[in-house]
Amino acid sequence: MKHVTVKTKDVSRFIQATNDLLCRPESTEGMGVLWGTPGTGKTTALAYIVNVYDGIYIRAMTCSSITSILGDLCRAVGEERKLRKTDMVELIVTRLCKGDNGAPPPPPRPIFIDEADYLFKNFELVDILRDIYDNSGCPVIMVGMEDIARKIREHGRFARRITQWIEFRGLDLEDTTQVARECCEAELSEDLLNHLHRETAGNIGRVIIGLSKIEAFAKMNRKGKLTASDWKEKPLYFDQPTFGKHRNGKA
Repeated sequence: MKHVTVKTKDVSRFIQATNDLLCRPESTEGMGVLWGTPGTGKTTALAYIVNVYDGIYIRAMTCSSITSILGDLCRAVGEERKLRKTDMVELIVTRLCKGDNGAPPPPPRPIFIDEADYLFKNFELVDILRDIYDNSGCPVIMVGMEDIARKIREHGRFARRITQWIEFRGLDLEDTTQVARECCEAELSEDLLNHLHRETAGNIGRVIIGLSKIEAFAKMNRKGKLTASDWKEKPLYFDQPTFGKHRNGKA
């Protein structure tokens, strides 16, 4: 398998949204939210986008506090954390807005907050990000599970700042074909691609596992182009183990 980031429709929308936030007019708000169910490729796409745009990345956790989030942001911009929260906010904004040694201000860097669902247990955490965004002008994109968009919409004063709503919907058949072509070192017939897409329901995590199994099968059997009849009913992935009955007959 080739380790490449395929520009599926979801990834392309994410790239376009990030571009739009970075190139927005001054009067336009610059925050975004990316959400989707597990297995739609958010983590892989996020790592790719952070690298391409020299983004600032932090990951929220269930134990995150205002102090820990600010400390993570300080380290992400190359500074040591401070004792006071106000000092850390000022340091982060200064680092984002001013060039080194009198150099011109650097271009805006997008800030990505992964697992941002955890921020909404304490809305002050979200307000801190809003303060940094307001004072630096750097776009802030929060990444979370499918419920994060609903949580944001419930807070109107914050939701109005979101101008990019990006939902990862998973792969359609065209995406699945593109992923197979760019990642898999075995050639799949149209009927096998259809079978792969149907069985994985467009979940990119399952698609990658399925393709790795198909590739291994092709190499082992020295097959050129694999068809659905070659693959037959072999499993493409395992989400969880299945258990038989105990000897007493009970499950």
